[in-house]
Amino acid sequence: MRGFTVVAAFLLALALMPASAQISRPRGFLIERDRFASLQDQLTNRLRATRTDQKAYVAYVVKLVRQGKIQRSLVVAIERYAIRRNESFPFPFFERAMKYECGKRGVNLPPVKQFASTKLPATR
Repeated sequence: MRGFTVVAAFLLALALMPASAQISRPRGFLIERDRFASLQDQLTNRLRATRTDQKAYVAYVVKLVRQGKIQRSLVVAIERYAIRRNESFPFPFFERAMKYECGKRGVNLPPVKQFASTKLPATR
């Protein structure tokens, strides 16, 4: 019974101790600087693009957005659509919807397979 009271006293003392942060940041680290993820990081993470060809495809889509060939809002809307279609593996839905929407707008978007064996396609 004495062992139980010692353990109970230890747990009570542990519970009453003030909490401290577990993640330490280096000095001068500003949270505001990295507050939002870039479009490429957002697409890679939310679409679960894990293979190198999928990451290259996402990089190419972001490159088209930077060049002004497709709108950022369109890419984000298609990303959300793909996640709604299949939350576990949304990338194939994103690829198909992007191909369709870019085709309607006159932008040639190659399939992911092309990114597996080649470098990024040249854009005009």
